[in-house]
Amino acid sequence: MNVSSYIDAVLITYSNYYINFKSISKPNFDLVCKHIVPDRVIGLILSNDEDTPGLAELFLTYFQINQFTHLQSLTLIDIGPQLWENIIQNMVELKNLRSFFYTQPSRINPWISDIIGNDLDQLDSHLFDIYSPILPQLCRLRLTHGDFLSSIQFPQLQHLILERSSVDIVKHISSVAAQLKSLQTKFILNNSTTKFIYPSTQLKRLALEIEGQFLKILNHRYNKRIFSQWSTMANDSTASCHIQFHV
Repeated sequence: MNVSSYIDAVLITYSNYYINFKSISKPNFDLVCKHIVPDRVIGLILSNDEDTPGLAELFLTYFQINQFTHLQSLTLIDIGPQLWENIIQNMVELKNLRSFFYTQPSRINPWISDIIGNDLDQLDSHLFDIYSPILPQLCRLRLTHGDFLSSIQFPQLQHLILERSSVDIVKHISSVAAQLKSLQTKFILNNSTTKFIYPSTQLKRLALEIEGQFLKILNHRYNKRIFSQWSTMANDSTASCHIQFHV
């Protein structure tokens, strides 16, 4: 049996499958794409990083995201604006989508270095306006920042990662995401009088990276001024909390 026949056999055997296109060679990528049945794919990772340059563009010559009608999980890695709009305009049609991760590598993206100031902010805002309608249906979400989340309700959200955020955004998320179980983010405190409303008590994992001088935590049950005392969450042996300060 040749490789093509083997892939056909595998894809026919399983009614649903998860496809990870990170760190795949171009010949294998082409081979897999030719055998994919879009409505059987429930998980998809698309990467345009230094290991797989140009493959996301190539993928979009084979498919549009809205063809994956049963897609539950979508991860985009280092996808620039020339592809973002195409993907997210179709992504909002995915009614079964429950997990959306967007990540960037630590290196500076070439497309970011070409866009500065207000142009980047306007692009960011424009893209958010397109994909924001899908956010309330998500259970898992990862974004590079939370700048535009203050107007969004999250009735289903259970796990959230924001690579950059603010106290106000964390407050908002805490107030509208009643099912939130894990939260990971980073923010800067420039005001020594800032009061941080302790995130919801149903949290099982909290990871904060904080830059600033001082933080006062207020909890609706306890008023604590230091991180060594953790109220409800600290008394739960299944919970975890990790705080890093950068002064």
